[in-house]
Amino acid sequence: MNDEALAQRIRERALECGYDDCGIIPIADLNGYGERLQERLKKTTLSFLIYSKMKAFTRLEKEFPWAKSVIICTFWLGRYRFPKELNGRYAKHFFLSPEGVPDCQAHRDRLRFEEWLTEQGVRWLGGDKYAPVRTLPLRHAAVAAGLGVFRKNNFFYGLKGSYYELEGYLIDKECVYKQECSLKPCADSCTLCQQACKTKALSAPYTMNPMSCVSMWTTFGRGYVPFVFKKQQFGQWICGCDDCQDACPYNKKHDWSQGKEFPGLAEIVDLLKPENILRASDAELREKVAPRTIAHVLPHQVSTLRRAAKRALQNTKP
Repeated sequence: MNDEALAQRIRERALECGYDDCGIIPIADLNGYGERLQERLKKTTLSFLIYSKMKAFTRLEKEFPWAKSVIICTFWLGRYRFPKELNGRYAKHFFLSPEGVPDCQAHRDRLRFEEWLTEQGVRWLGGDKYAPVRTLPLRHAAVAAGLGVFRKNNFFYGLKGSYYELEGYLIDKECVYKQECSLKPCADSCTLCQQACKTKALSAPYTMNPMSCVSMWTTFGRGYVPFVFKKQQFGQWICGCDDCQDACPYNKKHDWSQGKEFPGLAEIVDLLKPENILRASDAELREKVAPRTIAHVLPHQVSTLRRAAKRALQNTKP
């Protein structure tokens, strides 16, 4: 199979395994990520503790000399319903990700895709094993492949908005499958995502300070509120935050009450109420809730959930 035929077959197989789209780019197309990273560090100097970890993405060709190309796949989470009781409390990306339910069909389909790559004699690296840090800059790769654009809130957007899960692989074959993206950029006058960010993590278009992000503090930040913020700014968020995405006009058309039921989510909706998070045992939170956060809250960190749940209850009081 020549490189062009392999690229076509990889994309076809990705779609057969449940992905919405797939692109393939030369690994050299990721070289621009270093520039983007330096630009972010200059704009938000206090974020170096987070962004400095991403410098590994600028050394991929040196670290993996065998890698020639990058496969990037998109998976639209809007195919699933999201319970209204969880809105404003739990990030949709965490609780609708097949990675949080390893025995669901969508996750098994991803493993089938990886098995197929191996059967074709393709050496690969990436996939679920590297969440949440990942092997490569997924959003940058998806834009480079023509699958979508960056918008002012820094998220990747495809044809259906920003609620896409991205999956990427380094491979040892030289093949390319790029697309032409027809999405319009954000309007110069639009500041809706910035206005929706209560902690001002979105200080400017295409700029985000993770050290001010509610999603970061309710996950990796162990549920604490830094002294520079007031607990009211965190609203009722317990794990993650979707404020800037939900305020975006490009996400407004989707009705989250429609779609397939996500495996096992309805069964834990009651448990996810803040008052029940406080009552639940450590074992119950470790078993039923932590895995749903796709490694953003680890099983031994369930106190993070309780801390945020307590604050969410305080913020519901008049």
